[in-house]
Amino acid sequence: MFPGTAWTTIRRAGKDDREALERFASEYRPPVLRFLRRRGFSEADADDLCQDVFLRLIRGRVLSRAEPSRGRFRNLLLTVATRVVQDNARRRRPAAPLEEEPAGAAESDFDGEWALELLERAFAHLKSEGSPYYEVLQGHLSGSPQDRNRLWIARGKLLGRIRHEVALTCSSPEEVEEEMAHLGPYLRPKPEGRKEADGGAPDAKKG
Repeated sequence: MFPGTAWTTIRRAGKDDREALERFASEYRPPVLRFLRRRGFSEADADDLCQDVFLRLIRGRVLSRAEPSRGRFRNLLLTVATRVVQDNARRRRPAAPLEEEPAGAAESDFDGEWALELLERAFAHLKSEGSPYYEVLQGHLSGSPQDRNRLWIARGKLLGRIRHEVALTCSSPEEVEEEMAHLGPYLRPKPEGRKEADGGAPDAKKG
């Protein structure tokens, strides 16, 4: 699996492979879009800025130069998204100084959205494969009593799938462990988590 499967898609997208570009955009647009909304942008403005992020990644040849050895892929997305937000602020108020955020605020917000995306992918996988543990987790989140042993196994299945998703963007087993440790605080679901149209995954940011 190493270097991560996602890097294969990124390299192909960097060479203007249409299928890879579409897959790349569909897989990584959600956390970027949610991050922008958390920065206070309206849905329409966030959508426009998200488009700018991916245009910059593609047209600026960022993807073609991206390598696992240069750092984590989520950091690359965060860097480009942050620069797009800053450029947007300069265009709107060219004479005004940029407002400084608390140290690490943007990274924390983005990491929360990244973790939420991984969590939703893991839930979607359990659901698509017809896993009985998907129903166990959904029942737990809705407040229904669950067998403790089955719930413990279900959580392990979910965590295993999240680990798999993390590994797709990592270049070594050690990096997987580092990513899991870093994202751990964002991956604690609560029963009052967000509900999606299909039953939804819990809101990682709340736990």
